[in-house]
Amino acid sequence: LNLALFALLPIPIIIVGIPLFRKRSHKVYHKAWRRWADVSSLLWDTIPGIIVVKTFTQEKFELKRLIERMTNLVKANLKITLLHIRFFPLLGFSISTGTAIVWWIGGHEVLKEQITFGSLVAFVSYMGMFYGPIQTISNLFEPLQSSLTSSERILEIMQVEPDIKDAPDAVEFTFKGAIKFKDVSFGYNPYIPVLSNINLEIKPGEKIGIVGPSGSGKTTLTKLLLRFYDPTEGAIYIDGVDMRKIKLKCLRSQIGLVLQDPILFYGSIAYNIAYGRQDATPEEIIAAGKAANVHEFAMNQPLAYDTNVGDRGWRLSGGERQRVAIARTILTEPRILILDEATSSVDTLTEKKIQEAMENLAKGRTTIIIAHRLSTLQNADRIVVMDKGKIVEVGTHEELMKSGGLYSQLYRAQFAEETITIGAVKR
Repeated sequence: LNLALFALLPIPIIIVGIPLFRKRSHKVYHKAWRRWADVSSLLWDTIPGIIVVKTFTQEKFELKRLIERMTNLVKANLKITLLHIRFFPLLGFSISTGTAIVWWIGGHEVLKEQITFGSLVAFVSYMGMFYGPIQTISNLFEPLQSSLTSSERILEIMQVEPDIKDAPDAVEFTFKGAIKFKDVSFGYNPYIPVLSNINLEIKPGEKIGIVGPSGSGKTTLTKLLLRFYDPTEGAIYIDGVDMRKIKLKCLRSQIGLVLQDPILFYGSIAYNIAYGRQDATPEEIIAAGKAANVHEFAMNQPLAYDTNVGDRGWRLSGGERQRVAIARTILTEPRILILDEATSSVDTLTEKKIQEAMENLAKGRTTIIIAHRLSTLQNADRIVVMDKGKIVEVGTHEELMKSGGLYSQLYRAQFAEETITIGAVKR
């Protein structure tokens, strides 16, 4: 009985110490995680922007920032080390002390012939079997606490309820392509409207161009159509059904989007084309590639369609990335197509190839084209002119040019810039 009491001496230290350690470690681990996040965010900003850093000769400035953040990270990790030094040696010392006392008391009892030496050895062995798992678990505290701290932010994000979600009575159906904006107003900040009282009807299969100065709300209009946000006032209807009553998967799977700066994922050309349809066959991928003018440059790559495009597609040129994005959209066969400044950042020859790809993509689909180069919209069925979040003009290219409004001013200003540029090139 005496040996058992001495053997249990470390138990109070373990029962009291572990909760105290967890309470203190949560703070220091969380602080270290924040410091590591500061270092990661700095590297995430500066490494992709290394050209800008070198251009403005800011290497020393960025190095200074990195050293400051690394210093803070080291200090935070030192606090973790100090906490471990205070707790884990104490835990080990208490267990070792308990074992030593058992040997001491047990030895005296063996000499007094109160117990046998074999019984003492057996008892100490049982102590080892009891405390061994406790020491093993204590060795897991450090990686466990580190993992818990890292997962905290992930769980926080995952548990956030999305603002945009399916209504209980949401429906699914195949779109024909009719779109209606009715008294739509919206602002990212409710008190600062970006769109005001938008009324627009688009027929199935119609090609609509949207133009206007920067900040007029053109891209915001497409974000509402994809239901990344809901209008603060009014409603958007697709084939007569309020968009809020359509299931999100049904809505977004039937709307194709091609951005000005297309996003490609690390992987092959084929993987990126098939991203919207994971079950696509090689034949379907190649057919989409041909329709988007991808096939020619893809076949000139070392591994053809299996060539890796790199992070965000950096191994491809801007025009090539754009055509891969168009091929990706073609493969999903959307009923409604949104082209957001898809040719604004490419040269004239590349623009021609992209225009051909977009013509193939737009056939038989309701198409909304946001364009900076107004010459690309001359074949649109109608052109919508926006300014300061409102629709100020709607009509064909010829009608808008005759009216002498904002569209004609933008067109003449752009045409004058192109004429000056051509003249300078000739000289």
